[in-house]
Amino acid sequence: MSLKILVVDDASFTRDLIRRTLRKQFPAVEIEDAVNGRKAQQLMNKVQFDMVLCDWEMPEMTGVELLKWCREQPKYQKDDVPFVMITSRGDKDHVVEAVQAGVTDYLGKPFSGEQLVNKVLGAAKKHKLAGKLTAQKPRAASGSPQGIAAASIDVLMGGGSGAAKAAQTPKIVNPSEPEVSVKDVKIPTLVRFENKQFRCMVIQFSKQEASMLIKSDDVVPQVLGQAVLDLEHKNTINRLNYYVQSVATTEKKHDSTFLTVGLRLIDQDAEKEAFIKSLFDSL
Repeated sequence: MSLKILVVDDASFTRDLIRRTLRKQFPAVEIEDAVNGRKAQQLMNKVQFDMVLCDWEMPEMTGVELLKWCREQPKYQKDDVPFVMITSRGDKDHVVEAVQAGVTDYLGKPFSGEQLVNKVLGAAKKHKLAGKLTAQKPRAASGSPQGIAAASIDVLMGGGSGAAKAAQTPKIVNPSEPEVSVKDVKIPTLVRFENKQFRCMVIQFSKQEASMLIKSDDVVPQVLGQAVLDLEHKNTINRLNYYVQSVATTEKKHDSTFLTVGLRLIDQDAEKEAFIKSLFDSL
């Protein structure tokens, strides 16, 4: 009997990335997904899941609210069903809140396919579910851009011949729009790729996309990999989830000191969208 996993996240990119990664690594696994906590509750009342992978920040019901609800249900107790929280929130208060609510483990955004597989396997072993998870031998995890990210390109870009063109185009200006859709800026801030944090400079910004400069000796991000960008507005710092849309050198040589990285927003949260709109209007 295979392991049943529920993936809860309002961003279709993240749900698809997790689904494809786990199905590739664990062919026997059964995966369902939900766009928010309310939908997750409906599924969990109908189907008994063996594990839950859940985002923290979602509309209607947050991940920690769903976690608390789960632990109140007789069939979703902490000793029986692992609950892994997927979040860019790593501050002490949120960790304590989740631990008190009965979380099993954390997976920080952004994450690699290998990190995801290791977290799921670790949670399964802890609850003696590894046999169901590995009913068929998993393939070795890989951090390469092929596989997980490449398999998701049809969902990310809408499929068809336009997919490759969208992934290769670093510019985010749409000349057909009369209003300003992108602004040139200089915003020094922090970005994270697979839990490595370093400084960057945002040089273009729109409500859905951003371009930034990074030093290539710090990290070389992978196209379609995840990124968490910290942006401040009105004394509030918001962690925004993006995927890497393009990577290009700033000079016509392979060992250029700086890279231009194009990002596209993953978050589909009304609160974050309002934050971005307010920030964009103020620039």
